[in-house]
Amino acid sequence: MGTQIKGIDISTWQGAPDFEKVKASGIEFVIARAGYGKNNIDKQFARNAAECNRLGIPFGVYWFSYALTVGDAAREALYCLEAVKPYRLEYPIIFDLEYDTVRYAKNNGVAITKALATQMVKAFCSEIEKAGYYAANYANTDYAANMLDMSTLSHFDLWFASYKSTCSRSDAGIWQYSSSGKVDGISGSVDMDYSFRDYPAIILNAGLNGLNGLDAQAEAIKTLVQWGVISNPDTWKARSSETVTIGELLELLAKMKV
Repeated sequence: MGTQIKGIDISTWQGAPDFEKVKASGIEFVIARAGYGKNNIDKQFARNAAECNRLGIPFGVYWFSYALTVGDAAREALYCLEAVKPYRLEYPIIFDLEYDTVRYAKNNGVAITKALATQMVKAFCSEIEKAGYYAANYANTDYAANMLDMSTLSHFDLWFASYKSTCSRSDAGIWQYSSSGKVDGISGSVDMDYSFRDYPAIILNAGLNGLNGLDAQAEAIKTLVQWGVISNPDTWKARSSETVTIGELLELLAKMKV
């Protein structure tokens, strides 16, 4: 499959990882659960995301679906987009529909058919793309064969789960190859992944995930520090994700150059 970039995927079940040890162990990217269902944010997401950004570990996210309708899936995308706003995201936003999704729906009187599941993936990923982010879909061997129309979803990258010695799908962008990995800095088991694509380069070059804007913002802050206009760039980075727009920073730069 060519290049294999080593990564992990995590959620609240991994507790509070020591990301400095995780990075030192050779992990090159992280896929973190942002949340699930109707805007339930993963309890560890804010910390996981902030730590990845602090240490320069490229990361992406997944949203575990409990959608009952296509509209629900689209709304889950909006919840996820809101959750990732403050962070630098260099990997895709991934839709995760699994057995528990189908069980939940059945308990609520909804039978998720292959056609409905496929449309749910499409609805979520389309909302992600509409917002200017890179969308992808998660599927294991069973769901890729029996629960999703993969030809209809071929536009979206695939995060493929198969706990075998090799990845059986040539269209997989990321391969989840184990659920029982051991990584320094994480207590217990963790899912292990390989990325076959250089997502940070792909996403940055395409101007997705807001990275162009974040880069412009970072350059503006850097220049303001050099000119002595601000003394603490970390404080401004924190503020800029909440109250200071790129335009305001650039406007201040322009005034200082006069």
